[in-house]
Amino acid sequence: MLALFQFDTNGQLLYGSPLMIENYINDFRKMGPAALAGLGDEEQSAVATWARDVVDQYGAVLNLLPMKIKDTNELPYPKETIKIAIKTLMPAYVLTKSDGTLALLKDRYVRLSSFQEINPEDKKLVYTEADNSDQALSITNTSLDSIHQKYIQLVLSEEKILHEDIEAYHNSL
Repeated sequence: MLALFQFDTNGQLLYGSPLMIENYINDFRKMGPAALAGLGDEEQSAVATWARDVVDQYGAVLNLLPMKIKDTNELPYPKETIKIAIKTLMPAYVLTKSDGTLALLKDRYVRLSSFQEINPEDKKLVYTEADNSDQALSITNTSLDSIHQKYIQLVLSEEKILHEDIEAYHNSL
């Protein structure tokens, strides 16, 4: 997992102070999008830059890992941080009626469901199933199907919850 804060080549923080971003994340958990409205212009700009960076890094991971089931260790930030970053960006795209970008953000939010905490013993099996169904495996297909189904059920369950959450959030804006 990458650090929550990014620095430029001179060691300067790229957006805000670590404390300001941390406070914003905590305020967002309590207040939702009103947390952004309570910031000054410079702080809002710093938070928006931070949120775009988080979402961009997450998007890059999605492009690199097309499998239906992925390990949460592959994420550049914790799921909760990515959710807050996406929700932070959404109001601006609602206001500007940028439907394509809004749809992309909502899709990325829901696709967080494909990242699950995969048991280390299951990881190779799950990834093998996703990548290479033609190769002979040292376990029975029934065992593989059972392991794969376990994670697919987790993905589908979380996908439904995330879809409902992001739609409710969008409708509240």
